[in-house]
Amino acid sequence: MSKEKEYKTYFTYYNREAKVTHQEKEYKFTEKDFRELNRYLNYWHNRTDPSTWLCAATVKHAVIKFSGKLPRKKLIELCAEILNISEQKLEDALDWNANYLAFHDGGTVEEYHVYPKDEL
Repeated sequence: MSKEKEYKTYFTYYNREAKVTHQEKEYKFTEKDFRELNRYLNYWHNRTDPSTWLCAATVKHAVIKFSGKLPRKKLIELCAEILNISEQKLEDALDWNANYLAFHDGGTVEEYHVYPKDEL
């Protein structure tokens, strides 16, 4: 399968209807957000198994987009829905990614974690 076709397939895996409500306001990603995520290194193993790179990129994108607007729990809930996985699977993927980068590149897990649990 060509990379172009592969990424077109990946684009269909996102739950583009995912949303959360906080303080009577609805939060969700736009089509532009999905296009930005759907690129090199951000790949899927299958429809319900996004790579840890994609998990980290999705959360980082949401943290930037919704900074100060969503509490951590709601942001993780939204990202998990977008990726068709449980919140626990997303948390595990974020931890794995941070541990991998700390081991591979040197440094601490805290330096590499895109959204540590102690951040609100």
